[in-house]
Amino acid sequence: MSFEERTSTSWFSRIGGALSGAVFGIILVIGAIIALFWNEGRSVATYQALQEGLGAVASTDAAKINPALEGKLVHIQSDVLPNADVSDPETGITATGPIGLERHVEMYQWVETQDTKTEKKLGGGEEQVTTYSYSKEWRDSAQDSSGFKQQEQHENPAFWLASSTNFVETAKLGAFTASGESLQSVAARKAHPISTEEANAASETLGYPGEGRALSGALYFGANEQEPEIGDTKITYEDIVLPTVSIVGMQSGNSLVEYTTKNENTLFLLAAGRQTAATMFATGQSENATLTWLIRAGGLVALFIGFMLIFAIFGVLGDVIPIFGSIIAFGTGLISFVLALAIGATVIAIGWFVARPLLSIGLLTASAAVVFAYLKYGRKKAAPVVA
Repeated sequence: MSFEERTSTSWFSRIGGALSGAVFGIILVIGAIIALFWNEGRSVATYQALQEGLGAVASTDAAKINPALEGKLVHIQSDVLPNADVSDPETGITATGPIGLERHVEMYQWVETQDTKTEKKLGGGEEQVTTYSYSKEWRDSAQDSSGFKQQEQHENPAFWLASSTNFVETAKLGAFTASGESLQSVAARKAHPISTEEANAASETLGYPGEGRALSGALYFGANEQEPEIGDTKITYEDIVLPTVSIVGMQSGNSLVEYTTKNENTLFLLAAGRQTAATMFATGQSENATLTWLIRAGGLVALFIGFMLIFAIFGVLGDVIPIFGSIIAFGTGLISFVLALAIGATVIAIGWFVARPLLSIGLLTASAAVVFAYLKYGRKKAAPVVA
């Protein structure tokens, strides 16, 4: 089920859009440079903080609190014993043993998807053909049908129950305590099947007695699960499970909290199971390196997009004859790629100069080599052919 919508954009309107895009491109380039530089500083500071922590940490027995370690960075390994059952107050579903209980709600709804194709026209204009398609799908968030292009016969009911997560207030870690929520980042999720008795009780608690039923471990609201109708809802649960945990943090009474290093960074490391302090710090360094490279990649992509937006005006001007515009766009795309690599590598190198000067010099050299290779290739392509 779909329909098409066609819109045309004149050449002059496209020029105006390209100029606005260029302004945004400049802002994006500046923002990417700032983010890349900040990321290098963050990475170095985190590396140094982890190194300091590794040298200062003291492993201690979680079964008893050592007063001599108060205010110090300590490492413990312990079983996790929740102080109470955890329950979902809106349905009454309860679990014994987990540190948390997560509720997932899905509703069968109309979903709108768009597919837009753009065709260039002689004279620099464009025509966009947008196809709107509609399908029935299970979704875990409300699909607002009031914003659909074709609202008639595609109305969705209100999403009447949101997903949620509840945690135990505290859990014992030997002689220490921690909130369930503070431990959930390293916990595992395990399916919590719903029994017929639980389904009946939950249905009544929700205010729909007799309407909900247990189906394949879920609480289902609807007449026929084999042929669901718009508005049918299914609710599933997961136990948030953490039998044992390892923690590195500052000892504060019977709790472990963030430890502040000399460079004002904070340390608080969590790991599922029993892990040595050395392993936890090695994992922290690995995660820091991964995050650093992800932000670097994102910064380089942002630089490339920014330069593409800045140079897009040239492709639009060339689109008076569409084939010329495509050739120009390819050329500006190549220039944008080279500039993104060169400027990104330069910023990263400057950010690392104090901590790792050899790496910094290597990156600056690589950046210069990229620009040199591009300029040399460009000159060869432009050189006249002598008969």
